[in-house]
Amino acid sequence: MKRLALLLSLLLLACSSGGGNQNDAGTDGGNTDEVFFDVSGTAQVFPEGLAMLTDAGLSTSVAGLRVRVEEPFKVALNENDPLGIFSSALLDSNASFSASQISTELVNLGVAAGVRDDDDAGTRIVRSATGIWDVAFEGKKPDHNLTGAKAWVLPKVLHDALTAAVTPAAISNIAPGKTTLISAGFMLGRIVDAQGKPVGDATVTPTMSNLSAQFFYPTADFTGTGLKTSATGLFVYVQKEDMVSTFRFDVTGQSTYKQRQAGAARGAALVMTVFPGSTPP
Repeated sequence: MKRLALLLSLLLLACSSGGGNQNDAGTDGGNTDEVFFDVSGTAQVFPEGLAMLTDAGLSTSVAGLRVRVEEPFKVALNENDPLGIFSSALLDSNASFSASQISTELVNLGVAAGVRDDDDAGTRIVRSATGIWDVAFEGKKPDHNLTGAKAWVLPKVLHDALTAAVTPAAISNIAPGKTTLISAGFMLGRIVDAQGKPVGDATVTPTMSNLSAQFFYPTADFTGTGLKTSATGLFVYVQKEDMVSTFRFDVTGQSTYKQRQAGAARGAALVMTVFPGSTPP
């Protein structure tokens, strides 16, 4: 029973809705027949991380990092399941990634882009996943090519700034023995408006009220946290348990934002852009 609960939690984790633009893939839009679709996009350093790397005179290149286009359900059951990995490649200087002719029969929960460093030294980036298509959020399997997708890269310098803002003590209070966000597992979210601009003075409300203490709102200069989002629109959720957990949340008092489902796991970060309505800006 515990294993079943873990698998159910895992398969929900990486589908965080935040895909790119969608173009007709030559289908009738239905989901009863097999459809083939393509995915294409670019890996980009998360904006605040990009600014930090630039200010420090460090490389902003993502070349050499690995991006995998994945099916979260199958990868949850077996990280290296060939039926769950639609593409896997090292990024070059143009930072693009793609996957071709993916069958909807292979899609259970959705499609995601995972970014990792094969060297796994933990000094360049922290492992992250960005949702491209969420079947539950969209109400269907992909019936279009998914173009313009983003795979957000979280440099360690940003992770360390976020850890300092939340504080190791607060992280340890939530996840005993853990003093960094990546060791606990976390979600980094950004609330944006219909034009994609960050929304300040916002909060999120989890449907399980006991999770409220696990949400933090970093100040714009990352010197601490506040009660609401800063001008960056950022919020952080810190994982508590060793077992993967999932939860639902709303943007407080904002009915134009759909309820979202998210989660966190030890040693990984989920990156989510929370936008109003159903279409990413």
